Amino acid sequence: MSRCAPGALRLPVKLGLFLLAGQLPGTTQGGALAAAVEAALAAERTGLASAWIAEHHSISYGVCPSAIAFAANLLGRTDRITVGTAVCMLSNRHPVALAEETALLDHLSGGRFGLGVGRGGPWVDLEVFGTGLARYEQGFGESLDLLLASLERGSVGADGEPGGFFRFREVPVVPRPARGPRPPVAVAATSTGTVEQAAARGLPLILGMHATDDEKAALLARYASVAARYGHDPDLAEHMAVAVCHIADSRAGAVGELRATMPAWID
Repeated sequence: MSRCAPGALRLPVKLGLFLLAGQLPGTTQGGALAAAVEAALAAERTGLASAWIAEHHSISYGVCPSAIAFAANLLGRTDRITVGTAVCMLSNRHPVALAEETALLDHLSGGRFGLGVGRGGPWVDLEVFGTGLARYEQGFGESLDLLLASLERGSVGADGEPGGFFRFREVPVVPRPARGPRPPVAVAATSTGTVEQAAARGLPLILGMHATDDEKAALLARYASVAARYGHDPDLAEHMAVAVCHIADSRAGAVGELRATMPAWID
């Protein structure tokens, strides 16, 4: 995404797909997954830059429970396109394990994998996976730092500081990523607090389709302010923004199909 401030560096806009693998009314879960795969393969054939897969649990809004596993499948079936996660829910995962999986795909894909992470939700996930609300509310920054350390260093450990969520001895990181200093990492953000956490670490944002353009502009402005304060050039951040797209024989037909299917799907 290019930034629009006068005189600012403008990065080229790249178009890609954001795949929910949502189970629309009248379809099966397998059909939803197959359709998402076919869309990604079409993106490869038609020259789009990337395909990003969402991760959800226990809801038909998206029936892919592991964005990493889905990305691995796509990377094995494509040759050119960047494949990423949008996102892996960091509040439900151990950051060292996620870093190991990222390094693995970095090697096996020849550098075509991109990692997107987010706080996660809904709340039932925190109950099912046992991580808890405190990890979601207070542990995101700690999880991000441990993830980045695992991708950037030869070994990693956690000393269990007061209020922290991780404590373990120093261990080697195996495998190390193929790319240095690390594969690209982006952060999904819907709140100012998450934007500030990403900006402080110089990580680009993934802005969702639920925010208006004005809301996205406000989040990007806040990002720029915080990133500069921490010594990161905000003009170099390759942010991503998601919008709804549906293809039909006409614009009216596409709008009509979305209005007919999306309320039931989201519900």
